[in-house]
Amino acid sequence: MPDRAHTTVGATAPVRRGITALAAAGAALVLLVTGADAALAQPSARAGGTLKCALRTAPGGRITFTPAVSSTPRRISAHGTVDLDDCASPDGRQPHIRSGRLVLGGSGLATCSGATGVQGTGTVTWYSKANRTGRVIGRTTLRPTSGGGQGYTPVDSFLSGEAVSGPMAGHTFSGTAVPTNDVKRCFTSGLGYIEGRGSLTVG
Repeated sequence: MPDRAHTTVGATAPVRRGITALAAAGAALVLLVTGADAALAQPSARAGGTLKCALRTAPGGRITFTPAVSSTPRRISAHGTVDLDDCASPDGRQPHIRSGRLVLGGSGLATCSGATGVQGTGTVTWYSKANRTGRVIGRTTLRPTSGGGQGYTPVDSFLSGEAVSGPMAGHTFSGTAVPTNDVKRCFTSGLGYIEGRGSLTVG
């Protein structure tokens, strides 16, 4: 699940109106961290963001909810893996990062469109080349905003917060994850997982 630093088929109009900025790890979601590279920490980002990446749930790495999310608020746990690709640094402070992988884990009081009381952390491992190849640039620990928010799914509520260690520590992060699986069932039979794509911005 650094400097100052969780889907579209089946999304209904009411769900779309609920979208907000990425909370995320996402995925529902969040990130679990391991080591940090203090030497890679950078100063505050300028306008435009320090790093922007495309986001997609990893193959076989859907974000799962336990118990399933429904229209009735309930405390759920969320776990999953998100791939970050096509990373670019608008302000030039992270020119060597090209891709990453976010491992998420957390909990929150969730409904079909969002979550509050979000708790958890996530770890992003950054790579110097596309598709998570090349050398490891460092690992960033992310902590979502406890207040959560509304979005396409509860995942968005885990995709905004702050990077607390590693590259870009102290920077905020935000993102969105648009479902690619059918999320309409959330309002009828419940939603046990999310597959999706979107974007993540740090700084």
